[in-house]
Amino acid sequence: MKHFIIFILFFFFNEVKTKEPISISGKDLEIKINKWLIEKGNSGNTQIFDDIKYPFCEDSNLLISDISGSLSLIKVSCLGPKDWSFITRNKKKRNLDSSKQKSKKKKVSVITLRDHKAAGSKIKEEDLITKNIVIKGNSNFILDKNDLIGKKLKKPMFSGRPLLQSNIQKDWLIEKNNSVIIENKVGGILIKEEGIAIEDADFMQKIRVKNIKSGKIIHGFAKNSKKVVLKTKQYWFNDVYIKKGKK
Repeated sequence: MKHFIIFILFFFFNEVKTKEPISISGKDLEIKINKWLIEKGNSGNTQIFDDIKYPFCEDSNLLISDISGSLSLIKVSCLGPKDWSFITRNKKKRNLDSSKQKSKKKKVSVITLRDHKAAGSKIKEEDLITKNIVIKGNSNFILDKNDLIGKKLKKPMFSGRPLLQSNIQKDWLIEKNNSVIIENKVGGILIKEEGIAIEDADFMQKIRVKNIKSGKIIHGFAKNSKKVVLKTKQYWFNDVYIKKGKK
C-alpha cells in the first residue's frame, strides 16, 4: 500500500510539472505590453480584455513593436510555431516627464545609418551606428538596435540622420508576393492549395491571394504568416471559385 501511494504521488507531481500552458490571457499580454512601454519611457496605458485568449507564446518568441512612431499603436506578434499577431492602442499619457521638463535640453544616444541606403533596403546590424545628440523635450527616435535589425526602410535615408519609426516599413504578418497556403473547408473536407499574396495583411485582415493552380484571385483572411483561410460563405474547389448561392 505504501509503495502504491508513493507511485500515485510521483505520477501526480510529474504530470503537473510537465503540463504546459496552452494559452495566454489578454490580461497577461497587457502587463507585458505596459512593462515594455514603461521601459521605452512611456506610461503604458493599454487595455486588453482578460477573456481574450491567444495560443501560448514563450517570452523569447514574443515581439512587441511601435508601428505608429509615437507609441500610440503597438503591434504584438508571436514568432513561435503557432504564430499570431494583433495591434492595440496605447492611450498614452506622456507624463513621465512634466511639462516643465519637456522644455529642457538633454543628451541622448540615437541610432543612425553608417551609409546612405535606398528605400526598401533591409537593415543589418553592421549598417547601424550610435550618435550622441542634444534634443529639447521628448522625441520619437528609435533607441534600440533590435527594433531596426531585419526591418526595411520606407524611404531613402542618409547616414548620420537619427532613425524614427516612421522611417521603417510596417511589419506585416503576410507581405505582398509571399507564398501562402490557401485553406478552405467544404463539407467537412479540408482543401489546401498553393497561392501568392497579392497584397499585405495583418492577422485576420482581409487579403487577396492568387491560386497558383487556377490563376484565380481569391479573397480570404490572413491566419498566420504562411496561411490564408477563406470566407465562411465562399466555396472553392480546385479551379472553381463561387459564392454561396451561385453556381
